[in-house]
Amino acid sequence: MNKTVTCKDVFGNEYEQNIEDLDVRIGVYAVIIRDNKILLARQWGGYSIIGGGVEKGETLEEAYIREIKEETGLDTRPGRLIHHAVTFFQRDKKSQAVQSYQFYFASNVSSGAIHTENITPSEATYTNGNPEWIDIDKIDQINFRHSIDLKTILDAYNDDKSTARRAR
Repeated sequence: MNKTVTCKDVFGNEYEQNIEDLDVRIGVYAVIIRDNKILLARQWGGYSIIGGGVEKGETLEEAYIREIKEETGLDTRPGRLIHHAVTFFQRDKKSQAVQSYQFYFASNVSSGAIHTENITPSEATYTNGNPEWIDIDKIDQINFRHSIDLKTILDAYNDDKSTARRAR
């Protein structure tokens, strides 16, 4: 008997896939918060956390710097690892299914102006304008399109901040 997993797309559709058919993907994501707002990408007709896949030969840090520059125009470095997850993702019914290892970092922004002039042709197919600062108190009102719930990511960010304060 072949083992299967349920893959989800950004719209919540589910697809059963044989584990032998999965590709592996490593992703890095930026949690950029300022003045009780989080910077989110405009993707898939809603909002998503900023970041993406690690390319062959890249370190997590190199991929992080490249992805955030592509999607936001900002120069940044990863801060502390605040969350990690494994998800099973499929862009749509016809796309390759992936087992995704995701790493979420608090962000240290150093400079830059927000724009999407550096996005790749692939990213351009699902990106809908410049990233936006969204009030954290209003996240329940947005259409969030990501495989990990935004509240889970924000809870990890807040837990990390509390731990860092206690360590001082």
